[in-house]
Amino acid sequence: MDYETELMREKEYTARVQQVLCAVIESARSHADFKNETIHMILADAWDELRMKPTALSPRELEQLDIEVSRFAAQREFLERRMAQYEKMVSSPFFARIDFFEKGEAGPEKIVIGLYSLRDPANNGLLVHDWRAPICALYYDAMPGRASFESPSGLIEGELTLKRQYAMEKGHLKYFVNTDYSIDDSMLLDILSGATSAHMRQIVSTIQSEQNQAIRYEQSKVLSVTGGAGSGKTSVAMHRAAYLLYRHRDSLDAKHICVLSPTNAFIEYISTVLPDLGEENTRAMTLSKVVSGILGRKVEPPLRQYEALLDPLGDLRRQSVAWKADGRIIRLLDAAADRFRERGPAFSDVYLGKRLLFSRTELTRMYQTELSILTPAQRVNRIRVRLDSELEDLEKSLYSVYEKQLVDSYKNRDLEFATRMAVAQRLHPVRAQLKKMLTINPAALYADALRTAPKPLRDAARENAEAGLVWHEDAPGIAYLALRLGCARADTDILTLLVDEAQDYPDIALRLLALYFPKASMTLLGDPNQRTLPGLPDCRPETWGALLGQPDAPHLTLTRGYRSTQEIAAYCAAFLPEDAAVPQSVGRSGEAPTEERFDIERLRQRLAAWLSGGVKRAAVVCRTQKEAEALAGEIKGSFLLTGDENELEDAGVTVGCLNLVKGLEFDAVAVVWPMNLERTPDEGRRLYTACTRALHKLAVYDCTEEGGV
Repeated sequence: MDYETELMREKEYTARVQQVLCAVIESARSHADFKNETIHMILADAWDELRMKPTALSPRELEQLDIEVSRFAAQREFLERRMAQYEKMVSSPFFARIDFFEKGEAGPEKIVIGLYSLRDPANNGLLVHDWRAPICALYYDAMPGRASFESPSGLIEGELTLKRQYAMEKGHLKYFVNTDYSIDDSMLLDILSGATSAHMRQIVSTIQSEQNQAIRYEQSKVLSVTGGAGSGKTSVAMHRAAYLLYRHRDSLDAKHICVLSPTNAFIEYISTVLPDLGEENTRAMTLSKVVSGILGRKVEPPLRQYEALLDPLGDLRRQSVAWKADGRIIRLLDAAADRFRERGPAFSDVYLGKRLLFSRTELTRMYQTELSILTPAQRVNRIRVRLDSELEDLEKSLYSVYEKQLVDSYKNRDLEFATRMAVAQRLHPVRAQLKKMLTINPAALYADALRTAPKPLRDAARENAEAGLVWHEDAPGIAYLALRLGCARADTDILTLLVDEAQDYPDIALRLLALYFPKASMTLLGDPNQRTLPGLPDCRPETWGALLGQPDAPHLTLTRGYRSTQEIAAYCAAFLPEDAAVPQSVGRSGEAPTEERFDIERLRQRLAAWLSGGVKRAAVVCRTQKEAEALAGEIKGSFLLTGDENELEDAGVTVGCLNLVKGLEFDAVAVVWPMNLERTPDEGRRLYTACTRALHKLAVYDCTEEGGV
């Protein structure tokens, strides 16, 4: 059959799908309106009855009314969600097709693939298959010829006889391409050449085979996925969440999935992907929010830590980060937790004057023997409750004694007040001693645990604990101790955890996640070349599984890069060591990056030229936030990233330091950087990360010395 004839048949099929889509949307809208009207009628009837007689409906009848309204409301919401899904399909009802000849069947089955499933009302068959269905994995992974896929009933074998991709425009089929690969290169390049937006886009039509393996992998509780800048790691994370929600619909919903992101801006950036895929948004947090929740207090923001580490005078902080980055700190904290679990607090005799109230021996026996089945925090709390009860009895007896002594000096309320004050003053030393002895302070225990650390680090930890200050690099360790001792509760609601930018997590942070999310399967995504925090040693993804209790966890590598042009990708790779693993750039050419001395007027002119020349979103990336703040004030109409929530703009110029633009991408990027700095491995990684934010255009400005910001 010639191409034009086949194209006509495909267009007829598209028209049929559009016809069914319109009918389904209209039906869902009509039924949703009916449910809504029914709710209004039920409530109106009830209101009429209650207005005439407030006691017209019994409590049981009111309860039944609430149940009935809730049932109709749930049905309405389901119909509205379904309508919204199909409305998304109108502009692109499907994007691919495979024909699969299953072994033992009479002929091949036509599988048309789209964002969601669509049934044919004529025969109840599927006109469009959801991209997450098991058979659709063939489109992403297999080539024409012998092929197989895993279904709920087992391995299905056969032959893939056709693999086709469609180009749609406003719901109309323009052309199709038969291909041996998951996506035709010309189509892929056309998509990649488009402009960015303030939010990440879903990529179901362009998922590559290696990405699909990571999205659908379910053979291990822990999965590590690494890849260079622009290899699609975050897209894999979000589409993996959508796949798991589809695959385990009966046991998993959005509230049981959590995405750990590097910044609040990044959370906003990914916030539309799952809704675009027809799923509710999952929980999204930063590591700072996790540890703050565990400790019940604020910790140093990562941006402040980053700025302190870049400060030329920040030697102590860089030493702090380096010393606490590996497994040594885990061993010290585990030993400290075990000691406290076994011995308990530093108990001492408690006296009231010369009278022994509570002996050290008895307190130790209660902790180590009587209450040994409980966590350390529970044991200390039980002891506190028991001692408080005994103190209440003592307080009553003292009240009687002091009242007799003061009765001649005070009367009525004055007597009562004076007596209470006298008793409180008498017992104050006792209560103060008990409070100090029976308060578990994870920060102080953390400082004590650093017994083998250099003296400046031990001193800083003690001073911070006394001042109530928590450095960002200390927060995971202190939170880890709090969990080990039972001072905080684990989050058992999360069943799937997706950790983006995992290369920035020190070992103790990963061990903390395993302890805090004990029921969660975990997917870690990262790029060792983007480990930019000063002081951290080289990233070793092969250790991630062991830190999470799964030493044999698989590690998948994404090898192709889709973000930057070939020229930009090659330029960025030069900042890394020759043996660094960088993704193979998909063959999209563009302008060569430019380098020049910084001049604010020339920067303004370049930004204006970019925006007038079709660039939708541009960014100016600086090394520090101080430099970013200064530049934002010099660029009229620019938007400064500060680390707050919901702060991404859909057009114009964004200014931010490297720490805040991590993970984001822009059509054009100007990197303003002091290029005279020693090119250490982590400084090279910082430049690599900054420059790889650019899709199509990149300009690097040297702000050294008199040309500085």
